[in-house]
Amino acid sequence: MEIDQSLDLHRDHLFDRIVLYGATGLFTFTIFLTTIQVFVRLLNLPTYGFLHWTEPAARFVLIVATYLGAAVAIRNSEHIAIRFLLERLRGWNVRIGLTVQLLGKLIVIGFLLVAFRGTVLATIGNWTTSIGGIGIVTAGHLYLGIAIGMALMALYALLDIVLVVRGLVTDSTDDVEGRGIEEGTVDE
Repeated sequence: MEIDQSLDLHRDHLFDRIVLYGATGLFTFTIFLTTIQVFVRLLNLPTYGFLHWTEPAARFVLIVATYLGAAVAIRNSEHIAIRFLLERLRGWNVRIGLTVQLLGKLIVIGFLLVAFRGTVLATIGNWTTSIGGIGIVTAGHLYLGIAIGMALMALYALLDIVLVVRGLVTDSTDDVEGRGIEEGTVDE
């Protein structure tokens, strides 16, 4: 199994770039805030009134960045999948491989919809709940960032479903190339 550590885009649209660079920017900001905290603790600087917010801010930004990063992973088909099974099924019958891939993506969408609903309810219910450390950030704000990440994951998973269904209908895997399916035509 090969691990791709690039930030290459499978879909080269402005929206995809915004999501990618947004996630990258949040991870970079997390590193910056954490570095400040290291120096504050190393130099034993007093944090009252000025730098006390960097520790919870790094935690909150990392949480939201993780969900945006998961959306990028789904967009690039780098999320967790049982490739061994899909490769065996493709070798036997490409159409069955596509069908199993479609079933897996439908399960992911189902999970994301349930989780998204819960996150939206948590966002509404905790919009004014203080979580400490940063006075202007509430639990609702944090849940909103998580909900946005889940919505992006669901959007990219839906786009992948469209490509898999198109491959099943047209008897071709050209549309799903680069997403764990061999190129070529589907065996009858």
